[in-house]
Amino acid sequence: MNSVRRKILLVSAVVVCAGCSQTAALAPVGGAELGNLRYAVNDVLLEQGIEILVAPVCSGTGADIECAGKTTGNETITGSATSDDASTVEIKVGTNVLYSGSVQDVLDRNSTVGAP
Repeated sequence: MNSVRRKILLVSAVVVCAGCSQTAALAPVGGAELGNLRYAVNDVLLEQGIEILVAPVCSGTGADIECAGKTTGNETITGSATSDDASTVEIKVGTNVLYSGSVQDVLDRNSTVGAP
């Protein structure tokens, strides 16, 4: 009977954790530039194999869009728009620049992931 309880507890924990991670990854309501920048930041982090503890949350408009999160190693993740129309971004983990360039280029190269 003890084994059954452990299995139920384990399954419950997995379900709860899955719900938390999905909720944390929801994009905030905002304009296309805000969403595009956030998706580009997340895509670059995944491309680079960065382990994310707190998914980057973005806010602002135009050149004032800033994204912030944390790695599992407790390093700060930052993404900053580098143009007035938020079409370019600089993404850092700590002081290490992972990417600096076009948001659309990142979105384009990742747009077919998982497609048949």
